[in-house]
Amino acid sequence: MLKLRLIDLAKRFNTYDRYKEYSSTLNWSRDEILNYQNKKLKNLINQAYNNVSYYRNWMLNHNILPNEINKSEDLLKLPILDREIIREQGKNLVAKNKKNKDLHLGSSSGTTGIPINYYQDSQALSAGGAANYVLWLMSGWKLGQRNVHIWGNSSSIKRWKSISSRAKVKLMNQLNIPSTLLNEEDIKEIAEKIIRFKPESLEGYPSAIYTLAKYFKQNNLSKLELKQVLTTAENLEEYQRIIIEEVFAPTGDFYGCGEVMGIATRPIGDNKYYVFEPHVIVETIDSGIEGMKEVLVTDLDNEAMPMIRYKVGDLIDNLHLPKSDSKYPFIFFNKILGRNADIINLPNGKRFHPVNIFGGTLFRKFPEISKHKVIWNGKSLTLIFEVNGMFDDTQLKKQIDELLQCFDVPFSIEYTSALPPSSNGKYKYIEILNE
Repeated sequence: MLKLRLIDLAKRFNTYDRYKEYSSTLNWSRDEILNYQNKKLKNLINQAYNNVSYYRNWMLNHNILPNEINKSEDLLKLPILDREIIREQGKNLVAKNKKNKDLHLGSSSGTTGIPINYYQDSQALSAGGAANYVLWLMSGWKLGQRNVHIWGNSSSIKRWKSISSRAKVKLMNQLNIPSTLLNEEDIKEIAEKIIRFKPESLEGYPSAIYTLAKYFKQNNLSKLELKQVLTTAENLEEYQRIIIEEVFAPTGDFYGCGEVMGIATRPIGDNKYYVFEPHVIVETIDSGIEGMKEVLVTDLDNEAMPMIRYKVGDLIDNLHLPKSDSKYPFIFFNKILGRNADIINLPNGKRFHPVNIFGGTLFRKFPEISKHKVIWNGKSLTLIFEVNGMFDDTQLKKQIDELLQCFDVPFSIEYTSALPPSSNGKYKYIEILNE
């Protein structure tokens, strides 16, 4: 705790105080959660109306007053915020009562094809960081335990060289590893470095941790004495989780984004993703695909650039209210299904998401397949499989043909010995090309 206080002092944050406050909410009643959330929502709406020109103008034009927004259900009266609006409105979304020197610029790489810049102040970053820590706490993680952080975002990696980042790494007992180094040439050295570090946890991209787990298994490396593995930023596939837990440790999965940190978590040993409602409000809207809902997130702590009903671009099954015997007093969903940007629109008017068609188990029936990728070029699908050796693909072709028959879409199959990640270290299972 002292270490986190020192980091706060250096950065002028208050993450420690927010962490204490947020961790206490894990034991609150449902009514206490909603009262707390509603109070923060009212403050956020007043801030947006009084100091953010985009929201003030919109509310005036639609005859909406701040006192009409008192609970999450009232958010339906406000517009959905998407990446196009953020790019178009720019500074009109930034609060006029915040000084430029207090704003922290962030950027999103644009997996939807629309990169954006956004702003947060120290309070928002403190709250987001504290929310992350509490979500990790739900999987047994403790502040200051030895942790390996595996990441690929280029702007984040650049910040690792800063004095404040290096101080944080030292104080928090953390080893940073660029996920792009988990390649055939460098992975041996990286594995040895991790073994020497003696971590208690691994945290980062599931595809990168899965690659590391396979390397440890194939080379019979000494087991790490890990308490948990914490994955985030990509969908954790079931086949990845199985290998990661076999080689390393039980795995918890986290959901958030750079624009809004600390949204939800599936703790170790649980099958639900709990939404951290003291920090965010999550809604869903129809995606046009059966069984898939689009996610909208409201960050209750970012008064510098209010993210209200922000369309993150992700798809989940649905939201469910906690039951009387629920472990936590938060709403939950069961599965992160993918990205809205990965929905394929066929020339014949039909729409589908590859996850809905192929699921997470079809290709696991073929042990020779270690990875796959689906590419849509506007006219046909190409399925690329990373395979180990030769195998009879008659059944594979037959099952794919049966699944795609009702969509009347042509497809081809290719095989390769290696499917590399993208430049940011993430692995992209679906790629939609411009026609």
